[in-house]
Amino acid sequence: MKKKDYIEVGNPHRLLTPGPVLLITAGDGSEDNIFSVAWSTPLRKEPPMAAILSGKGHYTYRLIRKTGEFGINIPDLSMAEAVIYCGRNSGRDVDDKFAGAGLSRIPASRISAPLVAEAAARIECRISQVVDMGYSSLLIASLLRTEVRKDYYSEDRWDFNDGLKLIHHLGGSRFAVSGSDLEVD
Repeated sequence: MKKKDYIEVGNPHRLLTPGPVLLITAGDGSEDNIFSVAWSTPLRKEPPMAAILSGKGHYTYRLIRKTGEFGINIPDLSMAEAVIYCGRNSGRDVDDKFAGAGLSRIPASRISAPLVAEAAARIECRISQVVDMGYSSLLIASLLRTEVRKDYYSEDRWDFNDGLKLIHHLGGSRFAVSGSDLEVD
């Protein structure tokens, strides 16, 4: 086998976080907002838990801390422009980020935050722990309710056979797209 060349990189997180981009929703019934997150991770299967990283200065962070809840909305490729819009615009400066991004709100079942109607999957979350990381906080949450588009899910996992394409943030305006799976025996 030919020896491969390697380079040292200064942003190791870029190698570890090409998971699907998320749209995080928060609200208290009278006010809501949405923002894009690339840093997230599942933590436990039972009971189901996950974590997202949020800057403390984000407009939505205040709503999450106020309610102790948020929605995880997993977009597909058709929502790429909405993801960029929600990541580049603050709720402080935009009257309605949902409308600006061309997204529709739907009510959640177990949290006060709205969810995104167009998302490939939606997860309702309640904060169980906040880890202070200086400028940002790691928000650890219990996953209360999860729903996914039927045509995008089978055999207890994502199903790419009907055209599902998830987007993964690579940095800046660059994304990768996943659109197939591989089974290795």
